[in-house]
Amino acid sequence: VSTQSTGGKNTMMCKAIRGQMSNTPALEKLLPHIKGNIGLVFSKEDPVLVRDKLLENKVAAPARAGAIAPVDVIVEAQNTGMGPEKTSFFQTLNISTKNAKGAIEIVSNVH
Repeated sequence: VSTQSTGGKNTMMCKAIRGQMSNTPALEKLLPHIKGNIGLVFSKEDPVLVRDKLLENKVAAPARAGAIAPVDVIVEAQNTGMGPEKTSFFQTLNISTKNAKGAIEIVSNVH
């Protein structure tokens, strides 16, 4: 599938679109739809093929602070391999731990 894609912060995307509006005035219709971080894909290919290719290459993004997980997450009781200096990290998360052979161990599963 031959496509061209671009992505970035909404201010940069709007600036790029405004820079091309003299060549393609119809691009102005995109501006109200640009909110947050977006990506634009331009192609002369069949949209279904482009969508399938995008979904095929989709990867999960790392979690951000305060984000709600779309699925249940369980942290299993286990030795973390982290040293005792990291105890405060687990205390902040209200995760019960104990010191086992110089490493922090999670006492019970956390949901």
